[in-house]
Amino acid sequence: MRAWVVERTGPIDEGPLRRVERAEPQPGAGAIRVRVTCCGVCRTDLHLAEGDLPPKRPEVAIGHEVVGRVDALGVGTDRFAVGDRVGVPWLGHTDGTCT
Repeated sequence: MRAWVVERTGPIDEGPLRRVERAEPQPGAGAIRVRVTCCGVCRTDLHLAEGDLPPKRPEVAIGHEVVGRVDALGVGTDRFAVGDRVGVPWLGHTDGTCT
């Protein structure tokens, strides 16, 4: 799969991002894999690229607000089916009490 990663921090117009190929992830138990069709890049992503926020790991991929289609299911996943259109918002934490 293709991803844009923060190669080094710096002003966005100086090219701190690099496009890379990564192995396709496999969904774990209770998870889904989404084939992304649209991805938002927000100010938080720009803060990472420009060094205002320290990346948690090297070559972190930007873009965390996506829309796409489910293309793989982990064991025990039954809420979604392959082919379902889904949106994935950024959530820092949820307590699991609502659907």
